[in-house]
Amino acid sequence: MQPVERHALARGRMRVELAPRTGGALAAVEYGGIPLLRPWNGEPSVRRMAVYPLLPYSNRIAEGRFRFAGTEHVLRRNFGDHPHPLHGLGWQREWAFVPRGTHAASMTLGHRPDGEAAADWPFAFDAEQTVELTDRTVTLTLAFRNADTRPAPVGLGWHPFFPRHDGAVLRFHADAVWRNDARMLPVERGTVPPAWDFSAGRPVENPGLDNCFAGFTGTATLSWPARRLAVTMTADATLGHLVVMTPPPPADFFAVEPVMNANDAINRPDPAAHGLRVLAPGESLRVRMTLTVGETNP
Repeated sequence: MQPVERHALARGRMRVELAPRTGGALAAVEYGGIPLLRPWNGEPSVRRMAVYPLLPYSNRIAEGRFRFAGTEHVLRRNFGDHPHPLHGLGWQREWAFVPRGTHAASMTLGHRPDGEAAADWPFAFDAEQTVELTDRTVTLTLAFRNADTRPAPVGLGWHPFFPRHDGAVLRFHADAVWRNDARMLPVERGTVPPAWDFSAGRPVENPGLDNCFAGFTGTATLSWPARRLAVTMTADATLGHLVVMTPPPPADFFAVEPVMNANDAINRPDPAAHGLRVLAPGESLRVRMTLTVGETNP
C-alpha cells in the first residue's frame, strides 16, 4: 500500500496538511494542535479526510442521467452500488501539488473525456485549488475552466467534515430546504421546519439530515463551547446552497457543505435557478471559502 502523500503548511498556530493525490483533499486543519475539521484517521481514503473539493457538480445526479444542449448523457456509478453518481470526479482523482511558499500551496487537476473517462464526465475541464493561511484563517479557492469545445454545465463546492463532540453548535440561515424521497433525491422545496432551523444556533445532536438548504446567506458558525472555540465559515455568494449531513451514531462527525448547485439541479426544468452555471468554451469560474478561528466566552 502506497503511503498517502501529504504536504504541511503552517502560519502562527494554524496548520493544515494537503493530500493532493487523495482527491485534492486536506488531511488536517488545526489551530494550536486542536482539530477544527475531523482529522484524518490514517486510512488511504478521501472519505476519511478533513475536507475535499466537489467538482464539476455537487451531490447526486439521479441515476447518472441528464440531458444537456439536446444530448442525453449517462454517467457511471462512482460510489459503490449507490445508483446516483455523487460529488463529481475531483474527489476520486490524483491532483498535482504546486508549492507556493510556506503559507500557501495549490493542487491542480485536468480532466479530458477520453475513452472510459467520458463516463465520469463528458466535458473537458482544468481546475486549481489554492490553500492560503493567515494566523487565524484558512482560505480555499477553487478555479475552474471549461477546456471543452462545447458549453458545459458546472457546479462547485467543498465537503468539510467537522468533529461531533463537546456539544457542537451550528448556526446558519437559509430561506428554504429540499426534502428528499426514499432514493435520497430532492422532491420538494419548502420552509425550514423548526427541528431543522439553525438560524439562532443550536446543538447539532441528531436531526437525521442529509439535505440541501437553499438561499444560504454565506456564513455558518460552528462552535464547541467546552473548548471555547468557534469556526466561522464564509462562502462566496455563488455558493448559495448548503448541504448539511448529520449521520447517526456512532459517526463522530457532521458535514456542512457550501456548494453552488442544489442536489440534482441538472435535471430541474431551470438548472440555473438552482445554482448550476453554464460556461462557454474557455470560460472560467472561481469560488472561495474561508474558515476563521475565534474563541467563545466561558
